[in-house]
Amino acid sequence: QSPINISEEGIHNFLTKLDKLQYEELAYDSTMKMPLRFEKVEDEINFVTFIDLLNFGSGYRVPLHELAGRGAFDTIRFGAMSFHIGGKPMDAETFKNISIFEVSEIFQLPIDREVRHETLDFVTMTEPTALKPFAAGLTTVLNTTGDYLKAHNYKDLADFIMNHVKKQPQNASYLVEQFIQAFPGLHDSYQFPNISEPVYLYKKAQIIVYHLWFTFREQLPQYFDFKDIDTLTVFSDNVIPTMLIHLGVITDVPEQWQQDINNNKDLSVQIATTLRAAGVVACEEIVKASKAGTGPVAHMTTEKCLASN
Repeated sequence: QSPINISEEGIHNFLTKLDKLQYEELAYDSTMKMPLRFEKVEDEINFVTFIDLLNFGSGYRVPLHELAGRGAFDTIRFGAMSFHIGGKPMDAETFKNISIFEVSEIFQLPIDREVRHETLDFVTMTEPTALKPFAAGLTTVLNTTGDYLKAHNYKDLADFIMNHVKKQPQNASYLVEQFIQAFPGLHDSYQFPNISEPVYLYKKAQIIVYHLWFTFREQLPQYFDFKDIDTLTVFSDNVIPTMLIHLGVITDVPEQWQQDINNNKDLSVQIATTLRAAGVVACEEIVKASKAGTGPVAHMTTEKCLASN
């Protein structure tokens, strides 16, 4: 039993204070719109999916800004643009064989640094930076993705995606399921000893499918104009519950949890998952209240319920 609660009063206050024009402006997801030219639609599908596949690492925010000069998401976008501009193929072969040193170079992540020996003058030693585990994580996701694509005779991610949208056109839920089954980097479910049911979140798989819909629903409507797009949940990461706590929607958070959040301390997997799951439930309730007439935005969807914040 989770100690935290969802506040109806908090939901009402959030919705009634919304600025409708601001909400509609911010609900337009411009993060994937970049001034790049793609020779064919498959290249753009690869580009969009690549960014979302690697969209993690918010816990490295501080060392990323210190050592790389940009945050987690901008680091991934920078790497994607480096692939594109440098003509490096985003294909199964490249992903399968890419090394941490190549990742470090492409994403401009310093993974080692030289330091003076503690006792020997004029002697330097190499030690890993705080970003080496992040670079290792990126490498692992790319390697395992390449392994799957090669093993199943897919040239690249676009080949995988087009194969499935042709089998089940305009079906977001089906495509999310295929991503989850295929790629270890998208696994986002948890089983805890004191809880009978598993917790399924699947943030990254859902956000990939959402961005495929957002980017290609007009270009290739026969495949990507998903009729069930509104069945996706909010893409719940560590930011969503933090925002909902701030807004008074998630309440009764244990004091120690709140202290750790305020101090940017790592939460246990179970606590972090509990908060992320609460974020999903809270956003479902926000959308339900919005559609019932609370506040100025009647057409709100779960994936955009916190757009204006």
